[in-house]
Amino acid sequence: MTDLDGQHAMAHWLASPDAGAALGAAARAAASHPGDPLAAAAALRRQLPALEPGQASAALEQAQLRHLAHERYGLTGDLLLTRDGLEQATRPAVATRRARLIARSGAGHVLDLTAGLGLDAMAFVDAGLSVTAIERDPATAAFLAHNCPAARVLCADATDPALLATLLAELGPADVVFVDPARRDPAGPRDAASGRALPERDPARWSPPWPFVQGIPHDRVLAKVAPGFSPPAGWHAEWTSVDRTLLECAVYSWPAFTAPRRAVLLTHGSLTVIEPDPAAAPLPVADHSATWLHEPDPAVVRAGALTALAALDPGIVRFDDDSTWLTSDQPSAGPAARSFHINAELTGSPRQQRRQLADLGVRRATVKSRDVDVSPRAVLRELGLAEGPEHVLVLTRRAGRVVTLLTEPSAARSG
Repeated sequence: MTDLDGQHAMAHWLASPDAGAALGAAARAAASHPGDPLAAAAALRRQLPALEPGQASAALEQAQLRHLAHERYGLTGDLLLTRDGLEQATRPAVATRRARLIARSGAGHVLDLTAGLGLDAMAFVDAGLSVTAIERDPATAAFLAHNCPAARVLCADATDPALLATLLAELGPADVVFVDPARRDPAGPRDAASGRALPERDPARWSPPWPFVQGIPHDRVLAKVAPGFSPPAGWHAEWTSVDRTLLECAVYSWPAFTAPRRAVLLTHGSLTVIEPDPAAAPLPVADHSATWLHEPDPAVVRAGALTALAALDPGIVRFDDDSTWLTSDQPSAGPAARSFHINAELTGSPRQQRRQLADLGVRRATVKSRDVDVSPRAVLRELGLAEGPEHVLVLTRRAGRVVTLLTEPSAARSG
């Protein structure tokens, strides 16, 4: 038996009723010995001495992944997971919202061509949609069938022309083809620090590649893509952030919503949708030194919806033509921007700025430098600061030069 055959056999065992006792015992052992895998393994062997070593290891890995899924995404239940699949999974709140949008659009059936572990498929089912879920890896397909038993699961290559034609023939014109191309190759290079597979930035090298997605012969194709993706003409797009972290871009081959571009903000459970106003004048640039800086949500920036923030926060203007920061004399009142009070502008050389910070009693700070190509850690080291949330150093541009602003987050200031 090859290693691949062994992985597939283990996946099918985990998905079978025979593994139930081992998975339950592994969960108890891991909970009794948090952070100590050796002790958890010993406890599991004591509970189930007849369990094969490979099965014990697989069951404990599931316990660890379920704990991670609950901690990171709030997922519960007896899901079967893989580390790479969990890294690429859609956040439950995002999947739920998207599924409801599809259900309201008149669709009755979703063809999920890249179902993976099934988190999107589960959301589609929960929204009342029929789901055909395709997964080419047999081990992952076994987990998919376990996680989403209400879906029709096929272990196949969705890019096979004959199969795709057969599946598309089953759809009505209002039904939807959903694709989430893999942008990380489990067998490819990994980040040395985190161990995560490095993202593939070329859409033509995704799996399946973007040209395949764009060429699917159906009226309604929905793709989850990387946030930095530039949607082609004729496709609607929405960028979604959760608690100010930009997670994804979803592109629709049909006019799924009013504006062709929009930002979706999920902040502490509340939903805000911001659409650009094509008739709005560009935000003016500040002509004086205001007291507050505003960092727009990255989804708003990607959607080109900065002008819409003026309606939410009257008086808000751009800090500079070459800066993504906004400014005004009041903190932002809405969820689309995070505000920082400007305490001082640091001037002179790094040595002089270091003395200024010492005089102000600043010993810890966070650096935000997306308008300037520098290393935040190097800036902190040069200024003799430890990393901390009390103050924020904003490196941005004004009138063609780099400026360094010492700021304080609005939450810390109001506290």
